[in-house]
Amino acid sequence: MKKNREEGHLRQVHSWNMLGPRSVIFVTVVHACLVWSTSACAAAASTVPVGEIALDSEGHLVLTDSHNTTTLGYVLEQLKQLNSVVAAQSSLIQQQQQLLQPHDCSAVRGLDFPNHITLNAAGTAAVYCDMEHDGGGWTLVSVSSDDGQDTWTWANRFYFSTNTATFGSLNNLNRDFKSPALHEVLFRDILFVHAPSGVWASYHNVSDNTMSLGRFIGNTGMQCYYNRAGFPMTAGTLQAANTLLCGSTDLYFNALDADGGFYGAGVCSPNQQETFGPCWNAREASGGRFNNGCPWDDPGNSASLGPTRPGSSAGPGEYGLPDLSGDGFTTPAVGFGQAVGLNTGTPGSGQNNMRVFVR
Repeated sequence: MKKNREEGHLRQVHSWNMLGPRSVIFVTVVHACLVWSTSACAAAASTVPVGEIALDSEGHLVLTDSHNTTTLGYVLEQLKQLNSVVAAQSSLIQQQQQLLQPHDCSAVRGLDFPNHITLNAAGTAAVYCDMEHDGGGWTLVSVSSDDGQDTWTWANRFYFSTNTATFGSLNNLNRDFKSPALHEVLFRDILFVHAPSGVWASYHNVSDNTMSLGRFIGNTGMQCYYNRAGFPMTAGTLQAANTLLCGSTDLYFNALDADGGFYGAGVCSPNQQETFGPCWNAREASGGRFNNGCPWDDPGNSASLGPTRPGSSAGPGEYGLPDLSGDGFTTPAVGFGQAVGLNTGTPGSGQNNMRVFVR
């Protein structure tokens, strides 16, 4: 009776399914090695017969009833092997939990997983993942599109920073779109993918993975880059040669207008076609009277994702539309699309667009 009570107690405490009368003897030997001296452990281990250890169908440790005499060393070796099995199962459980509630698309990087997932970092919001470019694991945060809508305007520039409003649909990503991930997902790298060309560019170590893209842009403030270097492209198909980019594929944020030195070497104007958010250093596509060449020729018009300060030549819409100067140089930039000659889709249809991802 005492043995049965002990066996029941052991099963309750350790969740072991001990079979046979030798169960308590086995546990006593293990206890001896944990509590007694080394000599006592050796003495007990050399004289006590034990059975085989295995996992039953419910995942419990099982000591089968056996008349074989074996050493504690053999038993402990079996326990070590079982521990490896348990560790592997634990790792699998952690992966499954990560899949159920990933913090961003990098959490499912390299796994066979659909492009649409739900983030616990962004509440119940679904996000789109890019698993193809530069190793995958990219979380879509926004789409800037020449879709006939004035969404990414100068008046709405803080959509890129402090304004947490969202818009658009994952089912229509050729239209203007903003995900809560822009404010929720911490990032280090950033990726831009242009449509319809498929030209892309990724930039590593833009941030230190302690803030979201929205916070990063807000912290950056307006900048006069003039001849300053930006973030160098890490990977991609974007090229600056024989384009309107000013000799570089570097990425910048929140650039003031320098008009090719029109205001003086190293001087920018705070009230002309500056932009807010990601941008590239380019010159205007036509020979209008406000086209002054590199560097930083009206960045809102030439190579931005939409927000452009309206002025004497630029209107209040995305990319400075409409053209107030009448010389026809203000056309939708769509990031580096205009500068590189990639915007071959029908204007205003959404065919020309740029997706922004973080990782």
